[in-house]
Amino acid sequence: MRIHKNDETIGRVPLVLLISTLLIMLCPLANAIIAGGEYDFPEDSPSNRLDTKGAYKFVGALEILANGSSYRGSASALSPHWVLTAGHNVDFDDDGKVDKGLTIDFHLPNIGTYSASSFTIHPDFTGFENPSIQHDLSLLYFKDPLPNILFPTLGKSLSLGDTAVLIGYGRSGYGSYGYTTDASLEDRRFGFNVIDEFKADGDGLLFLYDFDKPDSLDGLGNDLETLIAPGDSGGALLEGNSLLGVNTFTEGYGGLFGDIGGGVALNNEWGWIHETTGLVIPEPSTALLFGIGAGGLLFIRKSHLFD
Repeated sequence: MRIHKNDETIGRVPLVLLISTLLIMLCPLANAIIAGGEYDFPEDSPSNRLDTKGAYKFVGALEILANGSSYRGSASALSPHWVLTAGHNVDFDDDGKVDKGLTIDFHLPNIGTYSASSFTIHPDFTGFENPSIQHDLSLLYFKDPLPNILFPTLGKSLSLGDTAVLIGYGRSGYGSYGYTTDASLEDRRFGFNVIDEFKADGDGLLFLYDFDKPDSLDGLGNDLETLIAPGDSGGALLEGNSLLGVNTFTEGYGGLFGDIGGGVALNNEWGWIHETTGLVIPEPSTALLFGIGAGGLLFIRKSHLFD
């Protein structure tokens, strides 16, 4: 099983990790939102996925410097002082701790660029090489506040079968032949997918979805269905204006139809976010309708998901 982080590395090859087959097959890379097939109906392209109307202004691009290397990622502003992203965006040596000497700039296109003052990684995230990807989250604090833009609604839970919006600044391309663009600090793209599966480990919860071909009876359509790509790690998974998850990984062959994407569902993470930030977060409006055992359970909606 190959797992790819969704960070876009500038100047070196992104990490590819080998994880035990006892885990579900995931590929945490930093991918950007992928378009459908270039010549399928309706025709699609990366330019069609751009957020030209600024519907998702609170989702910004991360410019990350760590250990002499530069990276790209994505993140969601929760308030003027707090931004949520993937844990591995602050932990490139995979030890579950914030890297020493880390600096991060948060880019909000047409608004401004802001430097993070400090970083907090989820206490149950131990790094991808261990691994503990169910809590792959970090919070960035900004002493100098961000603009008071429209922030996302917090506190709601993700459910199986939800149709969600995925947003990020990573690489893009076509589902028929993979990546054709680089990650960006300006190009915010979005697409849609349906949550097919949850993977639980303790109280940590991953969501997964597959990138259906245009002729698939399960797909949303060539101009809607998407997959994240390198540079999208830390970006938002939304339903309406409600933030429900953080995009963190993909599994497959580099942005092609049939690949699988996923990330961390925030269902059980709101308590940690509240304790860390002090933000007032309403009680989740929908609870998970299944139990999670101590060893973790795998919930599959589509039987063909790993065929």
